[in-house]
Amino acid sequence: MTREAAKRSDDVREPARPVAVNDDAVRSALAQHLSRISGSRTEIVSFGRKSSGFSWITYAFVARSAAEGDRKLILRVGPPNGLFAPYSVLPQVYALQSLHGSGVPVPALVSAEQDGAEIGFPFFICAHIEGDVPAPWAASELDPDHKRDIARQFVEILASLHRIDPGTTPFASLQQGEQRAELHAIAGWRTSLARPTARYYPLLDWGGRWLHDNCPQPPRRTIVHGDYRIGNFIEHQRKITAILDWELTHLGDPHEDLAWAMMPTFNARSRKLYGVLERAEVIDLYQRASGIAVSDKSLAFYEAYALYQAAAIQMCAVRAFEVDCFNDMRLAVMASQMPSIVRAFERALEAAA
Repeated sequence: MTREAAKRSDDVREPARPVAVNDDAVRSALAQHLSRISGSRTEIVSFGRKSSGFSWITYAFVARSAAEGDRKLILRVGPPNGLFAPYSVLPQVYALQSLHGSGVPVPALVSAEQDGAEIGFPFFICAHIEGDVPAPWAASELDPDHKRDIARQFVEILASLHRIDPGTTPFASLQQGEQRAELHAIAGWRTSLARPTARYYPLLDWGGRWLHDNCPQPPRRTIVHGDYRIGNFIEHQRKITAILDWELTHLGDPHEDLAWAMMPTFNARSRKLYGVLERAEVIDLYQRASGIAVSDKSLAFYEAYALYQAAAIQMCAVRAFEVDCFNDMRLAVMASQMPSIVRAFERALEAAA
């Protein structure tokens, strides 16, 4: 082979395949980790992956020891080829630490490691919460009065989150220097959409710049969940018992959570929250419970931003499947949703401008 041919061969070679998460190795390392932190030999039983979620890998298991008996726990692992890799456990850890015992129900934190020295990847362990995680597209199967009870709780819990003073919690350290978290996030999604492996959409390119240049000032800086929607909570006996998936949490504008929650995508394509609460009813309930006046202009901005973020997440998912070999067929089909998201983003930009 000539030097020129060899160089061309090097140029087109495939990237190194990311290290896969081996369930058996995780189980063995998990037993060692829990034995060490508890000081009592711990056996892992009933260990298995849960299929829900598109980012962190979730395992449900029972930790059995002579000292503590059987404990039902959840392990979440940040894979090196996941949707938002590389992962940080800090937002999730801060959420579970800061909100335990507050008006925002969260699972109790058991343990966490950012470097994942024992398991091999960033991870955290929390208590198992009994109940079901409602799928947004399954809303029509539930009794309307049941859904209304849950939807109102959902809004009231969001208001409780936004009432918390983040300066008194570990969340304060999430502030990215002097830059507003909203602008930092928009810049991050723009960078993600500009990667060579991402399909190019001129409207998203222009729209990302517009969002960055027109981001409104928040009425107050609050803890923002970042993915507050139907499907990210556990309910048991008509009561929301835990809010889940805090990996995108940050300090920012409360309008962001409100706009994301009301996206039709997360409400079985209905303009009503959970298919039962009208937009005006959601806003009125939220304002009374939070004490925060909702700005129509800011909400319109964040409804456009929500669609821009959704588009970026779709492209992250496609990359995770096609380039980083994350073996989840749900990620493979996400590119098919892009045309409808881009069209909706265009309409939302017109409404926000």
